[in-house]
Amino acid sequence: MANIKISQDHIDEHIEKIGVDIRPTIECRMERQKLFDFANALVEKWPKLFESIVQSANEFSIRKKFIFPGKGEADIVTLGITARGPVFIFPRRLSVFQEETDLGSSEDVVYSSLKLFHDRFPHIGIVRVGQVNEYIFDLGSIDSMKFLAERFTKITVPGNGELRLRINRPSDDYNRIIDMQATKKVERTPEIPGADNIVGYGLKVTVDFNNRDASKPLDDTRIRSVIYESGEFNKTDLYAFLNCDRGGDTQ
Repeated sequence: MANIKISQDHIDEHIEKIGVDIRPTIECRMERQKLFDFANALVEKWPKLFESIVQSANEFSIRKKFIFPGKGEADIVTLGITARGPVFIFPRRLSVFQEETDLGSSEDVVYSSLKLFHDRFPHIGIVRVGQVNEYIFDLGSIDSMKFLAERFTKITVPGNGELRLRINRPSDDYNRIIDMQATKKVERTPEIPGADNIVGYGLKVTVDFNNRDASKPLDDTRIRSVIYESGEFNKTDLYAFLNCDRGGDTQ
């Protein structure tokens, strides 16, 4: 097995999402004006993250165009409104540009944004907060399929096979779900259709951290606590798990 110790230095791409489950749920088409007012407030307060409001019969979102001089630009949804509630999206590192964004603390943005949301929907309660971090770790020339199989299983996966692992290691208060799968970096060969050149391997890891008890609305302190504990888990316990430190145990 490849003796590689995964760290934050291996992060090639990172997208952070924080979403909330609300009760009662909302229908975008029935709350168009309130949602538009909410979105305008976000655009005015955080222009580095929120820019263009997209509103249709079945969709409500905010987009932001991130420009990287000399490299290109990316138009990304940074807020989505679903029936379950708002989802805030923070593109932290984009592999296609090899660039990091400077968006500040997600905790501060989300906490303040939810207050603005509650001002417009005072009858709605938040019953669950979930933070999802999507990473791609660069493994260089190490075959990520073999790495995943050898480090976390006792099975052999053929070269044309697939392997995806999903583990929930809950605590008393939180679900802590880790999803892992192998990825490849591929260069296209225009003159030979269908001929792709593998230039590297990666490990895609998605961490979904949320409160287990959704039976009653969360107060402000509890909302902050979920986001804080998720951040701490991603800073330390995630890497202990990926590197099988302490026997892969995350207490």
